[in-house]
Amino acid sequence: MSVEKFPDYLCQRKDLVELKGDRFKSKRACVNYFQKHYRFEYSRFTVRYKNECLRLYDYWMRQRQEKHKDIVYEGMLGDSRNCLEVLLDNFGKLNCSSGLVKIDNRIRAFTFGFSLNRDTFCILYEISDLSIKGLSQYIFRRFCAEQKNYRYINIMDDSGLQNLREVKLSYRPFRLVSSFIASRKQ
Repeated sequence: MSVEKFPDYLCQRKDLVELKGDRFKSKRACVNYFQKHYRFEYSRFTVRYKNECLRLYDYWMRQRQEKHKDIVYEGMLGDSRNCLEVLLDNFGKLNCSSGLVKIDNRIRAFTFGFSLNRDTFCILYEISDLSIKGLSQYIFRRFCAEQKNYRYINIMDDSGLQNLREVKLSYRPFRLVSSFIASRKQ
């Protein structure tokens, strides 16, 4: 038995890295602003950063909750945090890639993803301090640029959330891919 869920947003990696043309003008401006105004370090996740990543997630979650007062959304944020903790606890066993941005020696953004197939890389998490202009766009572009062996970047679904849908559509996906939840018949 299967149930259709919200579609995944599939983007061409080249578009996300180059950010060419008017359709990516605002993304490019954000990346440029961040690079010009902040001294930062980009690195990889190691287990010593687990607690700092969880603290950043908690801060980010509060930022999101202040903007979007919705009990279902808050529940989804909590579920996502639980999943993140499992990922961080098992990072060494999982075949995930990561990226971190530190500003003033503090993690201010992180991202995780994995190979979906030989052509597609999937972004699983991207969390950043929303008060730092251009940081989200910077880490997303940088992480996508590192995935040189892939033609496509799957930025997953929007969970039916309008704000998330708008952000994902702003990256101009070239295709929405149907997605399903499969379960055994009882």
